Amino acid sequence: MEQRPNILFLMTDQHNAGSMSCAGHPSVRTPNLDRIARQGVRFTSAYCNNPICAPSRISFATSQ
Repeated sequence: MEQRPNILFLMTDQHNAGSMSCAGHPSVRTPNLDRIARQGVRFTSAYCNNPICAPSRISFATSQ
C-alpha cells in the first residue's frame, strides 16, 4: 500500500518571512522555525492575494 506524504503548513499571523533567523534577520531568534525550515521546504518567493489575512487563509484552504 502506498503511503501518503505528511504535509504540515504553518501560517503565522502578523509575521513576514524576513522576521525569521533562517531568513537572515540579524536579531530575531527562531530556532524551532529554523529547524522546521531546514528539514522541510521554505517558500522564498510567495505573494499574498489580499492584504487582509482572512481572505488569504480562506483562499489557501479552499483553493478558490
